[in-house]
Parts: sequence; C-alpha cells; structure tokens
Amino acid sequence: MTLEAIKSVMRQRFFRVEIIIVDDGSKDNTLAEVNDLFPGIITIKLDGVGPGQARNAGAAMATGDILMFLDSDDLWLDNHVQQLVYVLKRGFQVAYGVAQTRHELGGADFLIPENGVGIEGDCFHALLRWCFLVPSAMALKREVFEEIGGFTSLSCGEDWIFFLRLAAQFPFGFAGPEPITLRRLHPGSLCFLSDKKKLLAMISQVLTVLENEPRASAAHCHHFKMLHDWTAANMAKWSTVQDWYLSMLQEKII
Repeated sequence: MTLEAIKSVMRQRFFRVEIIIVDDGSKDNTLAEVNDLFPGIITIKLDGVGPGQARNAGAAMATGDILMFLDSDDLWLDNHVQQLVYVLKRGFQVAYGVAQTRHELGGADFLIPENGVGIEGDCFHALLRWCFLVPSAMALKREVFEEIGGFTSLSCGEDWIFFLRLAAQFPFGFAGPEPITLRRLHPGSLCFLSDKKKLLAMISQVLTVLENEPRASAAHCHHFKMLHDWTAANMAKWSTVQDWYLSMLQEKII
C-alpha cells in the first residue's frame, strides 16, 4: 500500500513536490523497498510513536512552505496538489478537499465531508459537531502548523484535535465537491476500532482542548461530557468510527 501511495504522489501534475516517508515501527520490508525503488525519497524510521508524532517528524524534516499529508493506505487522486494549492493561493492558510472512502468492511462507500458538501471560512463550530476532513485531504502553510504545535500524541482522534486547534485561529478554504483523495477503511486502518476505549480517550482530549479554548462555550463542554457517557454505554455496537458517526446521526446527537 505504501508503494501505491508514493506513486500517487509522483503522478501529481505539479513540480517540486518533496516526499518524506515516515516508517513508524513497521515489521515488514517496506522501508527497504522504498529505498530501493525511490532512492531520492527521504525516509525516517520511528518506533511506534503514533500517527500524530509521525506526521510531526515528517513536517520537521520538510523544507517547503506548504505541508500535505498522506497515510500509507490512502491515495492522492490526480488533481490533489493542484486543487489544494489553488485554495491556498486564494488567501487561505488551511485548505481541504473531499476524501472518497472505500469501505472494505461490508459497509457502503462514503465521502468526507458527507456527500462532498464542505464549508469555507470559520469552521470551528462545525468541527465541534463532527470532524469532516482527514489529514490525507488537506494542506496548510508551514508557519500555521508550527504556530499551533502540530499534532498530539493520541492514537485515535489526533486529527480532530489538530483541526479544532487550527480552526480556532484560521479560516479553512474548501477545494470543491470532487474527491481529491481515495481513502480505504479496512481492519488495519486507524478508524477501525480494535480498541474501542480509544474513543473515550479522544473525547476526553477534545474536552480538555475546549476547556482551554476561549471560543468554546460551557454548552460545548457539556455536549462532549454527554457524548463521553453515551459512547461508553454504547460502544460495543460499533466496529469503525463511521459506525459511531452514523449512530450519532440516528440518535440526533450531532
């Protein structure tokens, strides 16, 4: 999967794309294959620090002014870089697009944001409802990434917290309804709930962020406390984050 992800970056119709691969504790020979097939790519070897810290390590090594991310089981579609750079050139510090998710666990495929409908501008309160973007479908200026201190070390939900902290300070630009990223939901993906208690840790961390964020109200904090209790009582029902999301929609929690 990693090799296909790399190829999807190299197919982009854009020049001067710097590729940095962060191997966060893999047990196979993927890194050796990368070094053999793509000797010009920078590689970093870590020992299972988690997705957020792995992205931080890649960002620290990068030399460009624009940062983009790609998880190993995702692909950039051919228009990915062009669309996101165009949004940044419109004056935004943060840009995101639509990720088409291929559900390999028996569910229906879906788009993030839902139905490909995104919002532009102040996204803070919308992100308090739900995390409607993914790291593999976003770009941001380096100075913005450094200003908020990058990702947290959580193994689940580090992206939601990152986006909330970004949205508290910066408006987001939207690249339009056409997918720019192909995402796979499978038993090895981060959104498969092998340890469902990770959901509770994520909600607690979001609540901590909100309790220290001037733009968040007491009602927002109360909502996440309620969400924590409801999730704890029902999490045996879900196999993926998407299952959790659909349950919240059905119960009109979000």
